[in-house]
Amino acid sequence: MNKPQTGTLTGPSPLPRRIGLKYCGGCAPRYDRVQQVKIIERDLRTMITLLPPDAENLEAILVVAGCPTCCVELANTQHLPILRIRSEADVRLFIEETTSEPSRDLANSALSVGG
Repeated sequence: MNKPQTGTLTGPSPLPRRIGLKYCGGCAPRYDRVQQVKIIERDLRTMITLLPPDAENLEAILVVAGCPTCCVELANTQHLPILRIRSEADVRLFIEETTSEPSRDLANSALSVGG
């Protein structure tokens, strides 16, 4: 039996939303990535759950890169929407998008690789 890809469903998602978290290798960080993820977890604690990128039933993958290059390997992402955080400004945007429209289709995020 095939499991559904929740990242492609339409309509409101149940909260908290399940999002995979993947860090870059940290070769040239321009900000404290771990601290910014803690801010995301604190500010969105009732809205999202950050999980390993290979967890089941994810809606998207949140890639946290330390610089604008964002050279993170994205193979094996289960064909889910990829959201890129490359700066503290991106963290603020992710929090703002999530709080202003909690059931937003993550593929339409301004941080989406396709967005």
